[in-house]
Amino acid sequence: MASGSLQSQVFNLDDAIRIALSNNHGILIAKQEEAAFKTDVHPGAAGLLPTVDANGGGSYSYSQNNQEFNGGIFPAIEGMEASQNSQAAKVSASYLIYNGGSRIRMYSKLKTSSSLSETQTKITIESTLIQVVNAYFEVARLSNQLSLIESSVNLSRDRMERVLINYEYGNSSKIDVLNAQVDFNSDSSRYVSTELNLKRSKNELNYLLGREISIDFKVNDIVEIPEVKKASEYIKKASENNNVILLSNIQLNMAELDKKISSSNFMPILSTNLDYGYSGSASDVGVFKSASSIGYTGSVSLKWNLFDGLKKQRALEKAKINIEANTSKLEQTRLNIEKEVQNYYDALTQNIKLLNLEKNNKAVAEQNLERSKDLFNNGSITSLQFRQAQLNLLQVENRINDLNYGVAMYHYQLLRMTNELVK
Repeated sequence: MASGSLQSQVFNLDDAIRIALSNNHGILIAKQEEAAFKTDVHPGAAGLLPTVDANGGGSYSYSQNNQEFNGGIFPAIEGMEASQNSQAAKVSASYLIYNGGSRIRMYSKLKTSSSLSETQTKITIESTLIQVVNAYFEVARLSNQLSLIESSVNLSRDRMERVLINYEYGNSSKIDVLNAQVDFNSDSSRYVSTELNLKRSKNELNYLLGREISIDFKVNDIVEIPEVKKASEYIKKASENNNVILLSNIQLNMAELDKKISSSNFMPILSTNLDYGYSGSASDVGVFKSASSIGYTGSVSLKWNLFDGLKKQRALEKAKINIEANTSKLEQTRLNIEKEVQNYYDALTQNIKLLNLEKNNKAVAEQNLERSKDLFNNGSITSLQFRQAQLNLLQVENRINDLNYGVAMYHYQLLRMTNELVK
């Protein structure tokens, strides 16, 4: 995408997630590493396929021979030139017929490892997407906060101008003017600081989306309060679907396969081998001038290791311990996921309650500010009293803004825990 076409674009959270899934470098790397890992998952990697080798070679030699025979029956040979050459070619096939089922279990472990890699990729994607969600809502929160501060700056400007007019007519003191100027400058400084934080948040979101950092945009700042189910429903879904729990289950399955593989080592090994080859030679000296052979050779071998210094026994004991350890890890993971779900659920429900309270409080603060504005304009209250009413409303609005996006974040954390973040 060209940056010029994205200037000040408005997009929602679903758009951000879609872009992150396509462009985020961490997600792309995780998918590429998973694809690379899956290339090793095939029957041949577990020894379920035969191996075939081809060998060939040849040699040539030249020499001058001197020979003297016993008994004087044959005349001596001196300086006789002779050459010798030989060739050989062979194709060999070997296959392991039986080794206690170890190969089949190894292939099952490879396929389970593939599932492990897929789940790890899903966890990476979830972790990245929750960062995208957090960054998106932070941009929305700061955008709203900037608007609130802008309103406060405008109100402080009006107050300062009114105080200056009153000062000219002798209805305000110099200290009132200075206080109004300080408050206006403070609000202006807060606006600039929030503007910088908003820019940094946009940069962070652009980074997570894998696109140019300088792209400007706007986000949909409307937050809908989610429908909250019972905590038990979230916990049940998480115990069945959470990717971290699924990962622990896969690791336990792999430990059980390791135990079966270790048990297979106690069984005999039956293998076979078949060769088809040609060999030939020729020589200017000797009884035979040339010789050649071509044909098959087959063999079957049986091997059974009866004692290897207790190595097999120790490997089996270790595999059993690993099963127990992974079982404990699974239970610990389940309990930890339940705790996290409960914490997010409690935070979500409490923030919704606080949000409703603050909304009621906002109505009171708005009435107080309007009343204070009238009283300030007719000189019934001081500039500082009016300022306090202004700050009260701003603080309530900021709390509502923070709670709004806090509720949204806790809701999406629950979606992550129940494996519903990516539809």
